Amino acid sequence: MHLWTLRDSAQARRFYAKNGFTEPGRTHDHDFDDGPPLALVELEPAVPGC
Repeated sequence: MHLWTLRDSAQARRFYAKNGFTEPGRTHDHDFDDGPPLALVELEPAVPGC
């Protein structure tokens, strides 16, 4: 399992870190077609297989 969150959302990144997610270092710019692309970071559970 993995998820993506906004790179610039410190609040979201803290939330996921407190709940056992780590950032493996992958990033992605996503274009939502209604403004400039937004930078995302990938998060995955710290415990493999979750």
